[in-house]
Amino acid sequence: MEFNVQQLERTNLYQLLVGCILPRPIAWVSTQDLKGVCNLAPFSFFNVMSVTPPLLGISILKQASERDKDTLANIRLTGELVVNIVNRPLAEAMNVTCGAYAPEVDEFELAGLARAASVTVKPPGVAEAPVRLECTLHQCLSFGHGSGAGNLVLAEVKYIHVADEVWRDGAVDDLALQAVGKLGGDRYSLAEPAFSLARPA
Repeated sequence: MEFNVQQLERTNLYQLLVGCILPRPIAWVSTQDLKGVCNLAPFSFFNVMSVTPPLLGISILKQASERDKDTLANIRLTGELVVNIVNRPLAEAMNVTCGAYAPEVDEFELAGLARAASVTVKPPGVAEAPVRLECTLHQCLSFGHGSGAGNLVLAEVKYIHVADEVWRDGAVDDLALQAVGKLGGDRYSLAEPAFSLARPA
């Protein structure tokens, strides 16, 4: 099959892109509004962008209403966020937080999750998450207009929490981590079985 992107409807283009680029890591982002109401939502347009400075990239797509999603609105207002890594035991709770809830809804409570106090930022992290990365907003880049337009949040990592059970021999053990990745549609995957390839010298 071949596709001219200019001739595809937005929904079909979205499905094609997310069906090709996979598995995608999930940034389960916790934020807080100016009144202290917490928000928690997953985003699969996510990766490491830089090490010096340590930057994560999370793209938050615009809704049809053109209103910013609560996560993006909170990041713009406060400049703070926590990126929680989703493992297999947390997948169902993560899925609960996918819904389009009103801004006053606290997804921590909705999903029955405990809050973990952060060290360098105000928003709490997910206590059950095996990895939590406390971040501040470095830059936000907006692309396009209307539904599906991207807002690339570049978040600078300030502090990292790694659970003892996934830290082995001075590194994160990917098998113990059981990180969940996003596939197309409603499908998810685990980062296993894995294979190794030595880099050329």
